[in-house]
Amino acid sequence: MNWRKVSVLLPVIVMAAVLVPGTSGCRRDTGDDGDSTIVFSSDTLDYGVWETDTLTSDLSWLDTHQGNLRDVFFDYDSNELTRAATETLMQDAAYIMSNPGFKILIEGHCDERGTIDYNLALGERRAIMVRDFLVNYGVDATRLQYVSYGKERPFSTGADEASMAQNRRAHFRALPE
Repeated sequence: MNWRKVSVLLPVIVMAAVLVPGTSGCRRDTGDDGDSTIVFSSDTLDYGVWETDTLTSDLSWLDTHQGNLRDVFFDYDSNELTRAATETLMQDAAYIMSNPGFKILIEGHCDERGTIDYNLALGERRAIMVRDFLVNYGVDATRLQYVSYGKERPFSTGADEASMAQNRRAHFRALPE
């Protein structure tokens, strides 16, 4: 081994090992250079709106779509669509198809009875049933997503049958494309 070459290269390698990590990676945000930063608050959490950016847009138009979509309700321990649910879904599907430019998140919900795992699975079956109905009716499947919240996000906190019936639902959330 040539020790002379090693003794010359060793300081260069050590300097590179010290300097390179300090000069690579992301630059520090000073806060004064006008960079965009995402801010999550109760107003923006649903939409992910940028606080400062040339691409900031007003997403309040999604509230209009949200207001025109109606929840679908299910019987206890069931993911089968009732006659009332199919009528509601036909109206929702017609609205979705006649108003392009947004997506839908279908949220499956359950009442408080049953285990967390059971209700997550039931909520998923409900959301999938609604999604499948909408797709079969003619809604573009790429505009639909689904999630199950089981019993974790109740609409009504009462313990009576009327309150629990409000929690057995598929809820629509309008999202930007």
